Amino acid sequence: MNSAVILLPVFFPFVLSILISIFKFDERGRNIFASAGVIFNCIVLFSIFYYVGECSFHLFKFNDFLDIYLKIDKLSILFSILVSVLWIFTTFYSMEYMKHEGKENRFFIFFTATLGVTMGIAFSGNLITLYIFYELLTLATFPLVIHSGTKQALSSGKKYLIYSFGGATLVLLGMILCFSITKNLNFVPGGVLAGVSGGNTKLFLGIYVSLFLGFGVKAALVPFHSWLPEAMVAPTPVSALLHAVAVVKSGAYALIRMSYFIVGADVIRVTKGHIYMSVLIGVTIIMGSFLALHQQNLKKRLAYSTVSQLGYILLGIVLLNEDALVGGLLHLINHAVIKITLFFCVGTIMYMTHKTEISEIKGIGKQMPITMGCFAIAAISLIGIPPSNGFVSKWYLALGGLVEGKIYFAAILLFSAVLTALYLLPIVTVAFFKKENNDVIEVKEAPMKMLVPIVSITVIVVLLGLFPNPVVTFIQKIAAELI
Repeated sequence: MNSAVILLPVFFPFVLSILISIFKFDERGRNIFASAGVIFNCIVLFSIFYYVGECSFHLFKFNDFLDIYLKIDKLSILFSILVSVLWIFTTFYSMEYMKHEGKENRFFIFFTATLGVTMGIAFSGNLITLYIFYELLTLATFPLVIHSGTKQALSSGKKYLIYSFGGATLVLLGMILCFSITKNLNFVPGGVLAGVSGGNTKLFLGIYVSLFLGFGVKAALVPFHSWLPEAMVAPTPVSALLHAVAVVKSGAYALIRMSYFIVGADVIRVTKGHIYMSVLIGVTIIMGSFLALHQQNLKKRLAYSTVSQLGYILLGIVLLNEDALVGGLLHLINHAVIKITLFFCVGTIMYMTHKTEISEIKGIGKQMPITMGCFAIAAISLIGIPPSNGFVSKWYLALGGLVEGKIYFAAILLFSAVLTALYLLPIVTVAFFKKENNDVIEVKEAPMKMLVPIVSITVIVVLLGLFPNPVVTFIQKIAAELI
């Protein structure tokens, strides 16, 4: 019976969502209800990890293929903690920010539901369960992307659906092919395909490529990345969720599950599938950085930055060695906290000044020193300047490339870091060192509901850089089990 508690952090957010839609709270009541709900969900999550630990639960089993199976292991613990903690900060930030977006109740209905879906992805014990929650994620986040209801928002939402369902088709194809061979889609360290003797190498390659490209859509793998910058039409809290926590990280998480729990590192090496995928990943890292350089809109520059930075995580996955996987998992965590900070800061600027372009924020650092100070710290961390958390994850990724004898991977990381500096540092210099525009002289810092989450996550960013060992040690245990 103890294992059934795994259902609580997955389905409680859905209950929150339904109650918000039924009772039509006023602003204060809704804010209290939503914030108390996500905090309670986080407490429940930690309690399960402490008192129950790793466990599994079959929710529904029709046959060997259609088996809704939830499981807690070290990887799901890592991802679910990241999600639940950052969701709390986003909730408080959204209380203030969504005032000028309107339709707050509708936002919080889908916002809380998305938390439950993402927790379902984290706790999926097999590929079919992951697939179901993965598609629910598309449906839950679609209303958030089109929240404003403008023509541009509807167009972006349409593109998001087309790309997401296109990727889902590839995943379904790979999943059916895999099941036809293994009759088992459960997540097993080392991969279920590794247990198939005398298999067809080309078929294994087809399964791997199909699943990688399918899940790679949400992970913004080039050439399937263009939906992500288009989704910037959504409110900033949604952008932060898309780029830092829910959607793109779920894509990366699914790729880790598929690579190391379904196909397996040994099978991938035999098929040489990782070599083919590494070409796309290298293009993703460099192309994302170059595209970011050409964006003058703040949110779009961060969007293309996400495309590039996600390539780092994917690189850690396909290098197939322990150091690289540690680096990839570390960057999954570090990029999440860094990018959500950057988006929160940009959202705060937009909320207080209605400015969206880099050229419009000259001298704003003097009016909003805390916001822009946090932005500067996060930018330095994303570049990977020591002793930031971004440096730690990129260090392990570079080691992983050198272990494989692929010096050019380390060179790509270094080149991308230079490009990251070129597209982020100008924002800082414009804000702090350019003469202020006359129309932003009266700008003040954001309300505390927005400022406290920004400062809090910035502190986490700094701590992850100065004291990375606890997280690194935990991630090394995960990597050791898989490679």
